[in-house]
Amino acid sequence: MTAFYLSKSYNPPQAPQNLPLDLPWALLGGNSPQQFMKAYWHKRPLLVRGAIPAFEISKKLGETLGSAISSEELFKIAGEDTLESRLIKANPWTFSSGPFKKKSIPSLETPDWTLLLQGMEARHPAAAKVLSWFRFIPDARLDDLMISIAGPGGGVGPHFDSYDVFLIQMSGRRRWRISEQEDLSLNPDLPLKILQKFEVEQEWDLEPGDMLYLPPHIAHDGISLDAGCQTWSVGFRSPTYKEILQEGLWNLAESLEDIPELQKRFADPKQIASKSAEQLPEELIKQVAQKLKGLKLDRVETLLPGIAAYLSEPKPQAYFDGKKNGLSLEEFAHQLAKETLKPHPQTRLLALGARIYCNGEDMTNGQSSTTKTAWRSLASKKQFRGSINSLQPDNSLFDAFLAGWLIFQD
Repeated sequence: MTAFYLSKSYNPPQAPQNLPLDLPWALLGGNSPQQFMKAYWHKRPLLVRGAIPAFEISKKLGETLGSAISSEELFKIAGEDTLESRLIKANPWTFSSGPFKKKSIPSLETPDWTLLLQGMEARHPAAAKVLSWFRFIPDARLDDLMISIAGPGGGVGPHFDSYDVFLIQMSGRRRWRISEQEDLSLNPDLPLKILQKFEVEQEWDLEPGDMLYLPPHIAHDGISLDAGCQTWSVGFRSPTYKEILQEGLWNLAESLEDIPELQKRFADPKQIASKSAEQLPEELIKQVAQKLKGLKLDRVETLLPGIAAYLSEPKPQAYFDGKKNGLSLEEFAHQLAKETLKPHPQTRLLALGARIYCNGEDMTNGQSSTTKTAWRSLASKKQFRGSINSLQPDNSLFDAFLAGWLIFQD
């Protein structure tokens, strides 16, 4: 069993801002993003050998590439209390949540364990760069990049996900077995969500640089074949319709505070004498129906602002420290004219037309045209550089900077 953690580190490139959506990508097995989305996305698995060509090229040159993030770095990150981390052991199956001290993590050569680290794009620039490769899929769907590092035989057992996932092999080898079985019942006697039955239909050993894409509800089991095996998983959000509508309606209910007409009290001067006092009055029903018609609650655009706000909310573990951004408004304006402003790695940005939502809030409402332009650049290009005319104290860029949601590029 070979340990791959001493190899030369792979340095992933940042994806270009304008992705070539109609050209073939090695990452997608020679498919263009348009072809991939049409033929595979949410439909069927895709195995890609040499998805990251640098590994194969280096191998031909007599060099060995390893993960962009060393095991030592991952173990250190696992000790952070703002990171979601899990340690899973087999024989028997056990599960524990971090943070973890290094001495509590098994050695790389120890068999049958896996360490999972969520949201790594916010912890390491290499993970953020890899995540940028997948922006041909809407940001509203993209969730995070999880890294698993394991000893030989390590894995999380046969399971399924309710979302799409790209599994990128970054160090060592992993054996993937998959099944499109209909029976997805779980074993109730285990502490993990492991399938009660798993009937293998296809099997592959992935080398560094290979990738496996799986749509939702494909049963799969990944087993580490080497010490220090690393798999980088790009996962996607898949909220229920209930969650989407609940959040849309909740945000809509909050927005009703800004409608003066709704502050008036119900009045029923046309109410007639009633023989059925226990019944909800027809006059109340009639007037509420009129108000609802005026609010256009039967039209999707009424709910979209709330849905966009919900989908732009950061992950629960996100931590922003704006204390180090202690600039005055004038100092901020001066620095903005000289340096590039970008979102904090844990900041989420979504656009709804010309409106930009940042971490659950509409940042363009009531702002100047130049500020709106800056927010659109931050959402689409993940950066903004330029000056803002007559920066006012209530400027949303400045407020987001003070909150730690925006930072100046190092």
